[in-house]
Amino acid sequence: MSSTNTKLRSIVTGGTGALGSAIIAAMKARGDEVVCLDMRRPEQDDVAFIEVDVSNRASVNEALDEAVQFLGGIDSLVHSAGIIKTSKFCDLNEQDFLDVVDVNLLGAFRVAQQASRHMADHGGRIVLVTSIHGQIGVPGRGAYAAAKGGIASLARVMAAELAERRIRVNVLAPGAVDGGMLVDPRSREGWVSATPSKRVAYLKEVAGVAAMLTSEDASFVNGQIVAVDGGVSTVRAFNH
Repeated sequence: MSSTNTKLRSIVTGGTGALGSAIIAAMKARGDEVVCLDMRRPEQDDVAFIEVDVSNRASVNEALDEAVQFLGGIDSLVHSAGIIKTSKFCDLNEQDFLDVVDVNLLGAFRVAQQASRHMADHGGRIVLVTSIHGQIGVPGRGAYAAAKGGIASLARVMAAELAERRIRVNVLAPGAVDGGMLVDPRSREGWVSATPSKRVAYLKEVAGVAAMLTSEDASFVNGQIVAVDGGVSTVRAFNH
């Protein structure tokens, strides 16, 4: 594995989305060779792309193997692929719950497990992107919160087990971000009001932390949940 902050061989899942695209840009800016894994092709012409369905184990294994072969190895993984479905708890459809858990939680498990197998002989850095929803209670986000909270718990076990193989595992937990899944203006206003910093995060701020966590600057950071939320996780739950 590279001993510097540059020229890492990196894979980003969900790299076509707003946040994933920003993460890819940040990693390429420091010199990484990056492969984007997603269900649709990114707009950037200079990004290698491999199609993947994170809800399918065969698709995940094939895509990861192909990406590692293309890169000649893997030094870092940022897993940001995910979906969201909203519903009040008593109205939550069981199939919707299962779909969200399958893509978000099991998807993270599938991707991280296959990536860690490729890192086993030389070490690596894994960042799993979760959400503030995994840390505080927000109405209508039951399935999403359960999946994201599960990812954080899984990451702590991964960090404990994989450290002996020199694989670091951390969790990036953004709050509301100006892009991506935050599309409802009313929801945005609620987050701004509840956040001590009185704004939402910029994509580049979250991407910068993802890049930092996969760099040598974070070489002794392992098993942590790093919130980029303007302090909202330090205050009481609110009705957005």
